[in-house]
This record gives sequence, C-alpha cells and structure tokens, in this order.
Amino acid sequence: MADQEPQPQPSELASFGEELRREREIRGISLKEIADATKISKRFLEAIERNDHKTLPAPVFTRGFVREYARYLGLNSDEMVNRYNFAAVGDDRIEQSAHLERLTTPQAPPPPRKKAAPKGIPPPYARVDRNVYILIIVVVALAGVSYWALKHRRETRANEERLAAETKVAPVTVAPPPAPVQTASTSTQPPPGVPAKLTLSLEITQTSWITLEADGERLINDELRRGFHRTMEAKDGFRFKTIGNAGGVTMTLNDVPIPSLGHDGQVLHDVVFDRAALQKLQTSPAPNQQ
Repeated sequence: MADQEPQPQPSELASFGEELRREREIRGISLKEIADATKISKRFLEAIERNDHKTLPAPVFTRGFVREYARYLGLNSDEMVNRYNFAAVGDDRIEQSAHLERLTTPQAPPPPRKKAAPKGIPPPYARVDRNVYILIIVVVALAGVSYWALKHRRETRANEERLAAETKVAPVTVAPPPAPVQTASTSTQPPPGVPAKLTLSLEITQTSWITLEADGERLINDELRRGFHRTMEAKDGFRFKTIGNAGGVTMTLNDVPIPSLGHDGQVLHDVVFDRAALQKLQTSPAPNQQ
C-alpha cells in the first residue's frame, strides 16, 4: 500500500484576520479611523480582516500593514507580524518570499502572547489600584472632617464653660468693703455707754444673697428678695460672710442707720458689726450732714 502524502495543515490566516477584527471591535475603533491614522487603504484593512489575500499586495507590504494595524490597536506589533508569518507558511494562496521559505522548516510555535488590554480601558490591576487609592482618599478625608468637628465642638464647649465661669465669678471680684465698717471686736465686754445687746435690722431693697452669723451661729444663708425685713439680736456682734448685692441692702444697728456698703452688684465678704462698729457709727456724722 502506497504511503499517503501528508495533508497540508489548515491555514491560520482566517483566525488571524478574525482576531484582528475582534480586537478592533472590542476597542470600538472603526476601520476608517485606522486608515486615516496609518495611511493604509481601507480596502487593504478590510481584506486583512476577511483574509482576502488576493486583494492584498505582496507579503512584504502586507506585513507592514499588519504591523501598523497592531500598533494602532495597542497590540504587540512584532508578535503579530511573527504570527502572520507563521500563519502564511504553507498557504498556497500567498506568494512565498525568500523570508517565508526559510520558515517552512519545522519551528516551534510562537509563545502564547499576552492579550493586551483594550485601548482606553485600564488593566484589572490598574483599576484595583485606583479603587484602593480612592478609598484611602475618602477615609483620610472623613477622618479629617471628624477630627475638625470634634475639635470645634471641644473648643465651643470650653468657650461656653469659660464664659459661664466668668459670669458666675464676676460679681465676687470687687473691692473690699469700706474700712470704717470692717472692724473687728477684740473684747466681749461692752465699753462704757454701749448697750450690752446689739440689735441689727436688715431690709432688702434688691435681691441679694446673704450669709449672716450672730455670735458665731448661722442665722441666714439664702437668696433674699426685695421686701424682706428681719430684726436680729447678738451678744458680741454680727458677721456677714457674704453680701451678694451691697447696693440692695439697708441696715440699722441699734437704730443707728448704717451707710450704704457698696454699689449695685458689688459682693462683700467678712463684714463685721460689733460694739466698736456701733461706737463709730454713733460718733460719725449723719449721711445727710456736710
């Protein structure tokens, strides 16, 4: 039985042209756009995609067309030309050149090429990196806004607390009471001509906080409103630990009027009325005398 002649391998040109057309369509590029950019006739580009090799010029020119076509699509132009050469070997429809004849010897198939990303579409790793960068930027921005809001809230709260403290403390930051009134008793025995019992009459004309002791015993520790009136007695003397509004308090000691202790809103501390104070009040001219 006679040996059968080996059947020629099927041409790969058909799949080669279809692959170029598929890569172009993926990128949304028209043949006219490639023709205008590469100055290759649109008729030749259509022939490459249709595998119409009768329309194409000599392989040496066709390889140049394939190179420019692949380069415009963003493919590896050298690899695509090699694939064209490999596919053209043994195809009777294409005139063999000296270069193609050398390729007729058995050769290993070209290494699988890496499919290039479509033109204008970033590769997957680039898209992942970009998403990571966007996420980092968003997180940093949110952290900055949160930090600013927290800092602003703390500053606002601190300012409110400071203003409240200043408003509350302001009435007590006043000058001490007049020297003639602030006297201390050094003796429990009444001097000649001074009564053994002291009587203090207190009347409130404006709201004031009063803390009053008589002989060391607490009598009043409250906010007194306008119209309040009270008469108290003591053996040794009276001591106002606090008078919250000196201008709103009127007093007499043993029926002797006590001059005004201060102006409205003035806060006084440790104001003492004893026998020595009474003696000074009795020897002092009346407030209406010149």
